[in-house]
Amino acid sequence: MMGELIPMVLGVAFFSMIGFIFKVVVDGRRRREHLKIVTEFNSRLLDRLGSVSEFGQFLQTEGGARFLDTLSIEHDSAGPRERILRAVQTGVILTLLGLGFLTLGGLFSFDDHAFTVLGVIVLSLGVGFLLSSAASYRLARALGLLDAASAARSSRG
Repeated sequence: MMGELIPMVLGVAFFSMIGFIFKVVVDGRRRREHLKIVTEFNSRLLDRLGSVSEFGQFLQTEGGARFLDTLSIEHDSAGPRERILRAVQTGVILTLLGLGFLTLGGLFSFDDHAFTVLGVIVLSLGVGFLLSSAASYRLARALGLLDAASAARSSRG
């Protein structure tokens, strides 16, 4: 059983690693470009403000509040709702993939139930993501983070 399962797991792990590296590289480039554009815009904006009093008046406006929001280094555009939704999507996909492997394991007896073992592992990950997202949703709702994120988004837009 282990003789055939090891190459299968290594193959999945290898392609997952390649996908993860690709995602990190693309995300890094996108973040750098975004940071470059925001920095250039902020520099031009600060150059146009001539005095400290003008700058103070600008910070009192809605645009000034948004300007201060963009100055944070770790500005995360995904709020709690988006992160919870992403976890639910991942959980659903992994759960369905695990069920697919379990179905294949029931149909084909491949090397002492390799599909069944792989299906149980992937299904467990999917259910774990779903339980984690449910707990995150309840916690975020109890702490008022979902309402705060909605209010912040509606005041910006």
